[in-house]
Amino acid sequence: MQPSPTATQGPAKHCTACGLAADVGRYCEVCGGELEEHEQVAETPAWLSSAATEDNPDHPGGSDDHAAFSLPGVGAATDVGKRHHYNQDSLAIALAEDGRKITVVCDGVSGASDSERASLAGVEAAVTEIRQALGEGLSAEDASRRGVTAAHQAVAAVGKQYPQSPPSSTYVSAIVEGNETVLCWVGDSRAYWAGEKEARCLTVDDTIHARLEYQGVDPSDERYNNPYAKALLAWLGADAPALNPNLLRVALDGGHVVVCSDGLSRYFSDDADLLPLPDGGVGDKAVALTRQALAHGGHDNISVAVLELESPGSVQVEMHEQEHADPGSGQDEDSASPDDVAGEADYTELLGGGRP
Repeated sequence: MQPSPTATQGPAKHCTACGLAADVGRYCEVCGGELEEHEQVAETPAWLSSAATEDNPDHPGGSDDHAAFSLPGVGAATDVGKRHHYNQDSLAIALAEDGRKITVVCDGVSGASDSERASLAGVEAAVTEIRQALGEGLSAEDASRRGVTAAHQAVAAVGKQYPQSPPSSTYVSAIVEGNETVLCWVGDSRAYWAGEKEARCLTVDDTIHARLEYQGVDPSDERYNNPYAKALLAWLGADAPALNPNLLRVALDGGHVVVCSDGLSRYFSDDADLLPLPDGGVGDKAVALTRQALAHGGHDNISVAVLELESPGSVQVEMHEQEHADPGSGQDEDSASPDDVAGEADYTELLGGGRP
């Protein structure tokens, strides 16, 4: 994991009489006053990840079994759950240079070799690339594309040593800009909006079943009963289909964005089950949500990130809109609603190509 935002940079000194800073010695060279040591709080790190502080000798290079960390406005937590011996989930959080909040969650697909190391490589490559792209002045959409591409390449690189069973991972990222979020996802890891009295899922799983539900197809339709209806039709890795991530920008009415692996979302029969969000700051909320999943059985690894949104009309939102306004253009032409990215026919052609 990256250094804690509360880590210290080592002792420094100042004069107790005149306040002059000093590095060494017992007395101030100016006034002779006694010097006193104090701790300087380190600068907030650019990003943090769930990388294990102590490797599991049986599965080195993955995430901690239990971890929680936060940055201003974004908190994260992950837990191995109750039924798995190691954590194949990974997540990372970051702040862009201009303060925009970023998170990436990857869920290593069980049954493939080294998916825990691949998922960690994916989130760290993605969050680094997203920050760099935003720093270069690219839009959140373009930064998201670069991030998912970097993650895909990183996951595939881990898989080179396992040609018969390459690791793979799902993916979801969020970039919060004021009261808007830009989401990018592949697979069935999700993002939700949680308001004060309303919650809704913002993503649509890359499965036939989820696409049919999203498009309002009658539940009696025989396609729901296809043995591959709930199979993943898209993922990251060396054996993945051509990368075609989902991309969505959405304006929200304050509240929070919750990004998670299916270790949490599997316990939601309805979007409203996310509410009420637990009390406390974003870090407390993320930890409490993992504990809720554990209380429901903890059947899978659990990873949760919570990002705070600005309220519409706030000074921060107005400043952001002015700073990132693009005169002469509307919404990004390539930013599409989920059903515009890949329609039902596209997914039907892939039946049998997913992972049950």
